[in-house]
Amino acid sequence: MKIRLVVFDVDGVLTEVRSSWAFVHEALGVADRAKKYAEMFERGEIDYEKWMELDTSLWVEATGGKITRWDLERILSGIPIRRDASDVSRCIHRMGKRVALLSGGIDLLVARVAAVVGAEAWMANVLRFDKEWRLVPGGLPVVGVTKVKALRYLLGQLEVSPEATMYVGDSAWDADAMRIVGYPVAFGDDRALNSIAKYKVRSLSEICELLQIIERQKDA
Repeated sequence: MKIRLVVFDVDGVLTEVRSSWAFVHEALGVADRAKKYAEMFERGEIDYEKWMELDTSLWVEATGGKITRWDLERILSGIPIRRDASDVSRCIHRMGKRVALLSGGIDLLVARVAAVVGAEAWMANVLRFDKEWRLVPGGLPVVGVTKVKALRYLLGQLEVSPEATMYVGDSAWDADAMRIVGYPVAFGDDRALNSIAKYKVRSLSEICELLQIIERQKDA
């Protein structure tokens, strides 16, 4: 089956920062406290929704309750999008395929990346704000850390089968989603993906060449 859709993870794949959450923690000086919450999640003491609530509460506390959507967008604007991201997306579109983004990162960043690369659809965890656009602790774990459910929803919206989908991810957070697609691609060297990925790339510029190779094999 030919590839109809390429789904990208965002943090660490389309951006040069591996975690938008950690980037905000560092910017607001709460990284040490946030690390404790991450460890609680890893031990199974809290679920992902509670983890989001605790993390975002740190941001509210650090700013005396004054942090707004615009403040967060300004902080996140410091995360560079990879220079070849737009070129790769254009190449994918020229080949008649679509692009989507699926991220466990922050929706404000993913929306910016989606606009830059011209993604047809995207999903990410959603922050919440009050009527004056001040951050409210918590949020909507639309993607969470087990991405397979969100990926199935995304594919349903785009009417594309998993078998006709390429997924590009860089960490263990992408493993479950990669298991259900026809063309799982590991970006970088995370060993957690060694037994799952059928393909491996070290840069975005390799994606289009990989697509062309796969298409030629399918036509042979």
